[in-house]
Amino acid sequence: MQHRYVANRDARRFLPFLLPHVRSGMSVLDVGCGIGSIALDLASTVAPGRMVGIDADAGQIEVARRSAAERGIDNAEFFTASVYELPFEAATFDVVYANAVLLYVRDQVRALVEMRRVLRPGGVAAVTDDDLGTVVISPDRPELELAPRLFERAIAHEGGNARYSRRLRTLMLEAGFEHTQGVAHAPEVYGDLASTRWFAEFAVGLFAAPSMAEVIIGEGWATRTELDAIIAALHDWGELPDAFASWLYCGALGWVSSAAPATDA
Repeated sequence: MQHRYVANRDARRFLPFLLPHVRSGMSVLDVGCGIGSIALDLASTVAPGRMVGIDADAGQIEVARRSAAERGIDNAEFFTASVYELPFEAATFDVVYANAVLLYVRDQVRALVEMRRVLRPGGVAAVTDDDLGTVVISPDRPELELAPRLFERAIAHEGGNARYSRRLRTLMLEAGFEHTQGVAHAPEVYGDLASTRWFAEFAVGLFAAPSMAEVIIGEGWATRTELDAIIAALHDWGELPDAFASWLYCGALGWVSSAAPATDA
């Protein structure tokens, strides 16, 4: 299910603010690359430079490696590693980015410090994450309003924070970046029948999964009846002719040194 959700992600839609800073010959690191969708999309842009992805999930790294081989992309490498302990020497990369990753970790500043460590002088980091405090779902139904709040609680239960990204400028400065620039965009917009059906199917799978249901009911966030009502409402919503859903991804760029653009100084 997760693989399907991220399989079509690309740099243009999910990291548009980073693209002006990426060019041929650079060394670029994707922190929390998953199955490598964005990294493999960027590989041709940085060629003959080096595109590297790391993820804590060895299974996803294997998928990324297979995808690179099948597509004949020879400048992309993938490794299993923690965001807290990147297996690279200091000042290795020109660009480091993380998309939809740090909301799941307990200590974002620690991860940002590590990202800064592997950047060369003048290098730039880009981080962006969902802010679930900005979710909009229409038409209004109480069950649909509860769904994102339950997912937000599930992330917090695992040690993450689904609203932290609105503070990324502050956190990057705390991590030692000399200059930061805040950004926001909405890469996930569901506003036609095909996309609302797809998103409803994904959301139903998420809330119907035994592991998710056990946490929600076991923690007392919702009853079995309420959870079943959410699942039924999502099924109905996906077929509505006027269904709409979206939310912001908040983020920031951070520079190592005084090499920030003069217009932003």
